[in-house]
Amino acid sequence: MLLSRREYAAHRGVAVSAVQKAIETGRITLTDGKIDPEKADKEWAENTNPVYNSPRTDDSSSNPYQKSKIMKTTYDAMLKKLEYEERAGKLVSRAQVESDIFAASRATRDHLLMIPKRVAPRIIGQNSISEIEYILTKEITNSLTSLCDLLTGKNKGE
Repeated sequence: MLLSRREYAAHRGVAVSAVQKAIETGRITLTDGKIDPEKADKEWAENTNPVYNSPRTDDSSSNPYQKSKIMKTTYDAMLKKLEYEERAGKLVSRAQVESDIFAASRATRDHLLMIPKRVAPRIIGQNSISEIEYILTKEITNSLTSLCDLLTGKNKGE
């Protein structure tokens, strides 16, 4: 049974490009544009340097040095990615985030604690619950809007 290049690569446990290169360099021959696996296996064994003749495995290498080198390269790539994202403005420092959260929380607290002082004089003497609710709702809305403007850096004059 004849196989395609992709099927033969799977049969050998190598990349399709390795099969293509073996065909181009004459290490294996085609039969009617396809590959006879028995014939190609023999040609592969005879015409390929034994160092390159081992099939691929999921374990990239059993050599500890090679594993170490791969780990270092991966680590370096991850560091470069983090450095790039930080310079591109996609990452910020944890200390900066914590500082910003603290400032936002304090501003929120201060704005909310000032509502009773601003509203109390307007509520005194009101007989209608709906009028009191309106005054409170309007003050809370104004306070949250000014807080939002403060936190996003907008000025009221804009």
